[in-house]
Amino acid sequence: MLNKKYLRSFKENGYIKLRCIDIKKLKIMRQHFAIMIEILFKKNFKGKPKKFKNNERKINFFLNEGMIKLEKKNHNNLSNLYNQIVKSTNFYNIVSDKKITSIVNSLLKRKLNYNLYVNSSSIRMDIPGITEYVYGWHQDNKSNIKNSNFIQVWMPVFSDITSSLGGLHILEQSFKYDILTTHTKVEIEKLKKKQPLRANYNVNILDKKKKFNEKIITCRLGEVVFFNKKLMHKSGINKSKNQMRYIFSSFYHDINNSKWAYKKLEHK
Repeated sequence: MLNKKYLRSFKENGYIKLRCIDIKKLKIMRQHFAIMIEILFKKNFKGKPKKFKNNERKINFFLNEGMIKLEKKNHNNLSNLYNQIVKSTNFYNIVSDKKITSIVNSLLKRKLNYNLYVNSSSIRMDIPGITEYVYGWHQDNKSNIKNSNFIQVWMPVFSDITSSLGGLHILEQSFKYDILTTHTKVEIEKLKKKQPLRANYNVNILDKKKKFNEKIITCRLGEVVFFNKKLMHKSGINKSKNQMRYIFSSFYHDINNSKWAYKKLEHK
């Protein structure tokens, strides 16, 4: 169970960052995902196989330069890998990690071993630069299951997330308010039509009366950010030259909430 210090920090700031995931689990998924990329890479790029001095260099190549080359040839290559990894046992092992679920339950003021509903679980895969897949400012409570009480989990999965790779951008104290953006009306219409809700990176905050400080949260491998469903946030931009930005993100819901809406909803 979380101590009072972290519970108080979450209540006051809308998020906490803890070192709590077993890096061995992440390294196993990292190695296996590199193999998946290598197989697809060889199908797309015929010819003499690239030679590597050691296995670590091989893994780094396919996770970064290899993936970037695949995406540039055809974005469907990245999309297919994105869709497959979240259906793997390695990924499920991360989603159901006991330390993560017990911390979520603690923040939700539930018993640590209580069952949780999980949705919108993914590994973001961002190539360098601003693309149409980069999220702008948004509050996830507006686009997830109505009346649900949930916590969002965000963390690096294959390497540290530095300012160069693009940390998590948040607006401090924003979780205390319902904030209108230039995407709000679009969001409502897309929800009705069950369409993807990705907020464009150029989304602007409409409420000019409230002033929020923007903060960029970086993370070392093994650290996990837990944040309030109303915390306004957006994606960081990958400013590296030849490195991918890989982020695990998932929503954990209190399934025993009396206001719970029994429905399936997946937005990624």
